Amino acid sequence: MPEDRQEARRIIAELARAVDRRLAVEVRELPGADRLQLILTHGSHHAQIELPLTGVLATTDNAIARNELRLRLKRATDTMLFKPMPDHRLTVKAVPPPGGHTTFRSPRGRR
Repeated sequence: MPEDRQEARRIIAELARAVDRRLAVEVRELPGADRLQLILTHGSHHAQIELPLTGVLATTDNAIARNELRLRLKRATDTMLFKPMPDHRLTVKAVPPPGGHTTFRSPRGRR
């Protein structure tokens, strides 16, 4: 059983490195359950996800399951790092025209 948990930690570390090299992963075992809690850290950003131990161990033989687990880690990382676009409609300011002229037309004709 401890070998399974070590194997799961190794798999999670490999997949986290495949998602982002700067992504730090802390793996905790949940008491009374066959689940692992992952704490993802990227700079000052943090996220948590839980994974079943059997699901992680199933990725050793199955490439599709491994990719699905990688996508779950990537989704959590992308959600953690997401910065929403500022709402441009909140602050609308009048911008003076280029050149500092306040009239619409440029002066033409004789001087």
